[in-house]
Amino acid sequence: MTSPRRYYRPGSRLWLALRFYRLPLDVLALNVSALDVLELDVSGVDASAEKAIVITEKQRVIFLNQSAHAAGVRYGVDVTTAQLLSNCETHTRDKQKEVAALNELSAQLYQFTPHIETYYCQHLPHAGLLLEISSCLKLFSGVRALLAQIITYLQTTPYRCEYGFAHTAKGAWLLSFQPIELSDNTVGNITGNETKEFFCERLKNLPIHLLHDFPTVIDALKKTGFKTLGDITRQIDVQKISAIKKRFGLQFTQTICDIFAIEQDLQQGSLFAKPLTTYKPVEFFSENIQFDYPISLSDQLHYPIENLLQNLSQYLRKRQLACQHIEWTFSDIYHNQFLLSVHCDSAESHWQLLYDLTLIQLDNRELPFAVDSLTLTCRDASLVQNQSHTLAFDHSRKSRAGARSFAITMAKLKARLGDAAIFKLSYRDALLPETSHATLSLNQTCNQHLPDIHKKALRPTWLLPAPVNIEQRKQGLYWQGPLTLLAGPERIRGTWWETPTARDYFVAQRHDNVRLWVFLDLHKKTWHVHGIFG
Repeated sequence: MTSPRRYYRPGSRLWLALRFYRLPLDVLALNVSALDVLELDVSGVDASAEKAIVITEKQRVIFLNQSAHAAGVRYGVDVTTAQLLSNCETHTRDKQKEVAALNELSAQLYQFTPHIETYYCQHLPHAGLLLEISSCLKLFSGVRALLAQIITYLQTTPYRCEYGFAHTAKGAWLLSFQPIELSDNTVGNITGNETKEFFCERLKNLPIHLLHDFPTVIDALKKTGFKTLGDITRQIDVQKISAIKKRFGLQFTQTICDIFAIEQDLQQGSLFAKPLTTYKPVEFFSENIQFDYPISLSDQLHYPIENLLQNLSQYLRKRQLACQHIEWTFSDIYHNQFLLSVHCDSAESHWQLLYDLTLIQLDNRELPFAVDSLTLTCRDASLVQNQSHTLAFDHSRKSRAGARSFAITMAKLKARLGDAAIFKLSYRDALLPETSHATLSLNQTCNQHLPDIHKKALRPTWLLPAPVNIEQRKQGLYWQGPLTLLAGPERIRGTWWETPTARDYFVAQRHDNVRLWVFLDLHKKTWHVHGIFG
């Protein structure tokens, strides 16, 4: 009778590191088919042939192939030096594409394990993914079968990577610099029976310069005579780990502990495993309608738009979500596309407001072509539980209905007039009257607390957009009629650190009994109208 097969060891973890050493080059989708790409050595040099290629960031070389290296280009030199040495082809690093590529790979590798972490090397342009696979071995019939499927998938992507396999995440990352022996779709010398001791022995043989994130510590260790990670572990066995911590710092010591899975205080195997990071796939709504015949009139799109929005509303309600932004894509058989973005100030899970706002934008323009398909996409949604609501026991239905009606009216006005046409005012702590208020969007919270100066002094409710000059005649002040000063002055000083300002404000009355707020500029000796009383 055969014993049951053990797919994983209870209480242990197995990590697979995928190190994408060519990621800065691969994401640019360059035409490198003529390059005979071989492998990457531990110094960050891509072993390629023929054309010299470098990737730069902030005018410094952060990636180079073998041809550039052979011509004398080194990591960290400036672009001009690299071009003079090798006449190389230069490209600027695109970090956004690198992040997007890792996110896409994480979403695809989610089919193999739910525990995926992203890793970025600080001093090398290396990035990768760390996969914890111990909990998934039984599902995929063991380590070899699981790795074979992962390798098969990665071979369909344009990204080159090296593999590392260990009992810790950082240990697997370091062992990727001494990659697993793989051939085609096989997993080489992996048996699935590797133990913690086996991984620790492999880690101890690694050179210390693989700790790229600690260049100053590496220099200090080399001067002391340390060559491998095993030299560090032997030092820990002889002395307490506190000696390493005292000499090289807490961060370096914690990294060593994370590599070998030991505790700083106890100098033994970790008693408690850290909780794993669970990857959460990016979820969004996207639905398409294909029409039987081309639609050239926007009125004929009303029903399909309503149908798609109702499906979106069901999607949001089931997940207790709400959204403020949706996107419509109109397409034809010739692959022409027309995008229409719809925004609203408040997060909505009902379809009516989004429907009205869509029709407002659609009615204001003509379709550029006959539409054959319509796609609704909602990528950004927020949890309804995280939103604050007013709890009203009296006339709650009326208050909610009134607030919603106001929100709908404002959203429609903004859709017709533009965002800049609808705003609200807020008080601001400032010395000069013209800077004591601000215009905010409707979804921002304004300051309704009236400053004390407004309670003590005579101030108009509305100010003019800018002070207007007052004509000075022999008979007195004149602005659209003779002026008479009634009250004042109120002296206001401010902005001494920019342009010194000193003004004496008065309440003046015009011949038609209109009361004005005027001031005398004490520096320029000129009079101005600043506001009008109601």
